[in-house]
Amino acid sequence: MNNNYIEEELQKLEENHLIRDERIFESPQLPKSIIDSKEYLLFSSSNYLSLGENKEILERVKDKIKSMGLGSGGSRLTTGSHKVHKDLERKLAEFIGYENSLLYSSGFMGNLGFLTSVCDKDTLVFSDEKNHASIIDGIRLSKSKVEVYKHLDFNDLEDRLRKYPDKNKVLVSDGVFSMDGDILPLNEFCRLGEKYNALTYVDDAHGFGVLGENGKGITEIFNTYPDVMLVTFSKALGASGAALMTSNLMRRYLYNTSREFIFSTSISPVDTLIISESLNYIHSNKKNINKLKDNVSYLKKKLEENNFDIGGNSHIIPIKVGNEKRAQEIFKKLMDSGIFLSIIRFPAVPKNEAILRVTPMANHSKEDLDFLLEKLKEFVK
Repeated sequence: MNNNYIEEELQKLEENHLIRDERIFESPQLPKSIIDSKEYLLFSSSNYLSLGENKEILERVKDKIKSMGLGSGGSRLTTGSHKVHKDLERKLAEFIGYENSLLYSSGFMGNLGFLTSVCDKDTLVFSDEKNHASIIDGIRLSKSKVEVYKHLDFNDLEDRLRKYPDKNKVLVSDGVFSMDGDILPLNEFCRLGEKYNALTYVDDAHGFGVLGENGKGITEIFNTYPDVMLVTFSKALGASGAALMTSNLMRRYLYNTSREFIFSTSISPVDTLIISESLNYIHSNKKNINKLKDNVSYLKKKLEENNFDIGGNSHIIPIKVGNEKRAQEIFKKLMDSGIFLSIIRFPAVPKNEAILRVTPMANHSKEDLDFLLEKLKEFVK
């Protein structure tokens, strides 16, 4: 392979309006953020609760950091297992309602870690057609067979389950779908898992910290628990890393078999402290959760009143715009107006089904939301 091949592939991306440019943040991810040396109104961050810049959390971490050290020093199976890791795993399990949990360096690694350890060539995985790329890659790497069912269509899922009464089965789904903003009906998903003797697995990366009165995630709004669930800390908690919520038995199995866990340096003590203090904050303070929900409700109502084609039933608001060229043109106009949000194009969504993905944060003001609406009416309608 030579550079000509790479240049040709990049040219194809350019021609199809699929090239991505790097944007450099020079500030925390605030409602008004500095990106490439210019101030923008930010509507593309997963810092949903505005905890990434929370001064109270920063002060608490600063007070404790000197006794921890900066790096973890190795994987959890060698020298990288610190008391703060165990404390956080215990705290997470108690908060959400599981027996135990296991930390991973990222949500992507957590999904791969579970799927490649629990699934193999003799396993049949049932996967929603709109599941996250990390789930798709985990299934591929596991070498398991896969049945892809229509998005949130449980009649289709059940029809497929009936065909394989004697197979080892795993049902896999996003909790909140990151592109569409749809919330998985968890009770029905788990009911089918129990009925057909299938292990249930849910990626609640975008729900944890946001959904439910206390921010416990999708399990709180349905009072139902999949066998294993992924939560991440890089979104609502404003930190980084992830954890699998498990039974004691499953945790022990993953601890000893998950290559993504075994061969990865553990989350640093500093990051672990940030996660722990962010969790303490939402456990004792509902202000940010309620403010986010108020902002989302306000903006959705305004968009619907103005006949925007929006989807989802969560805090992720997709606005359908059609082909990639139009999406890119709208994105540029919004940038020129001082608004930064995400355009989602193929392969994250099907070709010619590009969307603008709007993600309000707790610290956005009503004036921020009104300005966004004004510009969307100008450029999208």
